[in-house]
Amino acid sequence: MQTQLIPVIQETIAGAEAESILRSCVHCGMCNATCPTYQLLGDELDGPRGRIYLIKQMLEGQEVSQTTQTHLDRCLTCRSCETTCPSGVQYHRLLEFGRAEIEQRVSRSWLQKSFRSGLKHGLSNPRLFQLALQLGRRVRGALPSTLRDKIPPQADAALARMPQVQHQRKVLMLAGCVQQSLAPEINAAAARVLDVCSVQSLQVEQAQCCGAVALHLSDAERAKQQARANIDAWWPCIEQGAEAIVMTASGCGLMVHEYAGLLAGDIAYHEKARKVSSLCVDLGQFLYASRSLLI
Repeated sequence: MQTQLIPVIQETIAGAEAESILRSCVHCGMCNATCPTYQLLGDELDGPRGRIYLIKQMLEGQEVSQTTQTHLDRCLTCRSCETTCPSGVQYHRLLEFGRAEIEQRVSRSWLQKSFRSGLKHGLSNPRLFQLALQLGRRVRGALPSTLRDKIPPQADAALARMPQVQHQRKVLMLAGCVQQSLAPEINAAAARVLDVCSVQSLQVEQAQCCGAVALHLSDAERAKQQARANIDAWWPCIEQGAEAIVMTASGCGLMVHEYAGLLAGDIAYHEKARKVSSLCVDLGQFLYASRSLLI
């Protein structure tokens, strides 16, 4: 894809990266086949290829509007498109830059700002989210079916209990923000499987939201703060020999993998972030190495 980015963007490090990503796209459209918003809406501008064009036009100095912003907002950042792209386009990186740029150019209404702030602070705060969930469960019967079906029942306390057996081998596990309220039994079940493999799971209370919500809402600074907080919480365990950070939520796993890139310009945290990213592994990947103990 040919590009003509305006100099004020092209001459920045982020702008140079964005231009490289744009040029790697051959606009074949294979990405649309696995894009949930394109499949649902059928609008070219609600698929990766269309959004890439919108970002390209914006970075080349063309006029943007709330319509452009809406199309970028609708992206789920699931990165499914990257799995089918034959050119290896790093779409998520381009989208981060595009969203940050359009926030500077298109103002939002106070209602949008309030809603996004509520998502950013409410979802990433386990206590606030737990309170909201408890309230939702109390009034569940009075809610429309579209909302009622999204509120799960209280998890069985026995299923949500982490094993207390100690082992020489240890791994870290992220409790996260939403999952520990909606489905605390997931980490507990994973810990029980790891226990069979003679691996102890450690959940550090201070390690909470991975930062994905803030990053997807164009608040990179808050995402960096949350990443630093998690690194600080995990670091003593890493120094004591924790061999991996096992993830049971794919979105959180992707985000922690990105810590090295997110904190690339942070002198104090860059090396620690690289270490944390290298230790991050999906539960399935970790268990594959111990499959003989599970069969």
